Amino acid sequence: MLLQTALVAGLATSLIFGQMTADGETAATSEVAAAALSVAPVAVVEPSAPAAAPKAVAGVSGKILFRGEAPAVVKIDMVSDPYCVGAHDGDVGTQSVVVGADGGLANVFVSLTGVPDERYKAPKTPVVLDQLGCMYQPHVFGIVKKQDIEIRNSDDTLHNIHAVPRSNKEFNIGMPEKGMKVTKTFKKDEDSIMIKCDVHPWMVAYCFSMEHPYFGVSAADGSVTINNASDLEDGEYGVRIWHETLGESSGTVTIEGGAGSFEHIYK
Repeated sequence: MLLQTALVAGLATSLIFGQMTADGETAATSEVAAAALSVAPVAVVEPSAPAAAPKAVAGVSGKILFRGEAPAVVKIDMVSDPYCVGAHDGDVGTQSVVVGADGGLANVFVSLTGVPDERYKAPKTPVVLDQLGCMYQPHVFGIVKKQDIEIRNSDDTLHNIHAVPRSNKEFNIGMPEKGMKVTKTFKKDEDSIMIKCDVHPWMVAYCFSMEHPYFGVSAADGSVTINNASDLEDGEYGVRIWHETLGESSGTVTIEGGAGSFEHIYK
């Protein structure tokens, strides 16, 4: 069929262009071309159906804001370690209260309450806690209890990773070389576990060891996303909000179809 179609199309072309006059005008009549093409019309190839769009990951989205006069950023004095000073182009401020230009508040830990009381498996992928520029990255983070924490030293200077939990096991490990890695975890649920560096006293991070995976930390613009909400039934859930200096607060969010949104304002 395709060969016949091509032959007929070629015949039509030859009938038209084979009768070109010297001055370039076509002598073939439209009836000739129409007769040739009417023998076997060219088959139309139907376009394939478009690929299905990837399914959006359901989640609870929130915004943490600060209203009022934000506390002044406190400059960190890193003079005790020349490496730390040289790791930055200018001054570095503490991470305790970080307010963006639009009032977004960073480093706020948010978790849902009222979720099913189940035994949640710890993810196999570790959470990374890096020592970079003589600062902990991230400053606030969460794990599902027993989930590994991969601690890295990306600085060419001595750090020690000193966790000071209240119910979990304390650890204090020296990391003198750049590129070193060590893996630790917390086996019990516990809030705001302080992790510090005894060599550089300004280095502080907070870890939340959680029973469930429904949590998140606000970014520099105050936005926060709690994934895995597609696992939850529709309904109203509590929202627990924690900030290291501004304290704790609470709210609610309605989840429908695995998604919901909320806003919280610190003043």
